[in-house]
Formats: sequence, C-alpha cells, structure tokens
Amino acid sequence: MILITKTLNPMNETQNSRAVVPRPTTGWLRLRPTRRGRGFVVGVVDAAGPDTNGFAPRDRVAWRDAGGDLAELLLLPQNDVLGVPGWISDEQVVTYLGPGLIARSLVRARPFVRGDEVRVESTDPVVREITSAWARSLGARVVDDGGSYAIQDAPRVRRTVLGSHGRLAQAAVEVFQAIRAGVFDGVHDRPARRERAAA
Repeated sequence: MILITKTLNPMNETQNSRAVVPRPTTGWLRLRPTRRGRGFVVGVVDAAGPDTNGFAPRDRVAWRDAGGDLAELLLLPQNDVLGVPGWISDEQVVTYLGPGLIARSLVRARPFVRGDEVRVESTDPVVREITSAWARSLGARVVDDGGSYAIQDAPRVRRTVLGSHGRLAQAAVEVFQAIRAGVFDGVHDRPARRERAAA
C-alpha cells in the first residue's frame, strides 16, 4: 500500500499537507476511502491504471485495513482490492465482511448436513454469532453444549481466509450474498472501531 500524507519543509519539520498521489500505473488503483471498521476499509476507485481488469473510476471497493491514519487518497495493487456490489451499504461491509469471511471458512472446514446439531466455539462474539447464523441458514441446529459437531475458530482455519486473491474474492461474493439473503439480520452489532474517512 502506498500512502502519501506528509511532506518535509526546508527546516526538517514534519507538517501535514495534501500531497499529490500520482496516477496509478498498470495493475494499481488510486482509492478514496469512505468508511473503515472490523479489519476492512470501504471506498471508491478514484483512478485505475492502464490494463486494470474489472475496476473503473467510481466503482465501490473494499480492502484490508492496514491500520494507522487513512490518507484521503491511496494507491493499492488491484489484487488487494475487492469489488463491492451496489446494493450493499458501507456499514454492512465494515460490519459483516471481516467476520463473515472467517465464518465462511469455519463452516466449510467442518462440514455438516441439514438437521445436525453444531456448537460454535470462538472467543470473538461477533464471529460466533455470524458463524451460528450461517450454520442455521444451512439447516444446522446450533446448540450451546454438546452437539454432533464443534465448529472451532482456530488460527489454521482463519489462515485459509488469507489465501489467494481469487479465493478471497469468491469468499467475499458468498458473504455479500449471505448479507443480501438476510442471513446476518439477527446478529447483534457490537461496537467496533468504525470511522468515516475524510470526504
């Protein structure tokens, strides 16, 4: 990720300024963030480099939050960016995409069939609720104790979320479809670090 937010003055003092972010080159996008939270940032494509596949100016996109201050504009490789459908809100993306990707991996890592009793184990209450909602949408009966299967939120499973860009993009599409289908409507939103980016 390339962020350009500060410049040095002749007296070697750092001062904030509106630095110019260059036009993107082949395979890169210039992005304008609009909202962040739960590990992802949502924004719009400000400019696309030549031969950039699948992205055009004004497209809505999301990318992993690297932390720190967000610049008004930043450059990212297109393979680090996910397209966001027009029918989903920025708030839904920052609330559900991160935990939804984890939940999708957890459900796929522990196959079950309709009617099975499953127990979801996670120290993250949002991941636990979203995974439970997803399992119920697939026909499982989610229980607090016992159950035929335990869906465990383990680092090994979380790593599968961070696989190739193609797999991540496909997983994001499935999360967006689950949002559209109302799978997570009953999940209680818990406070998370959310902030609007500078407009």
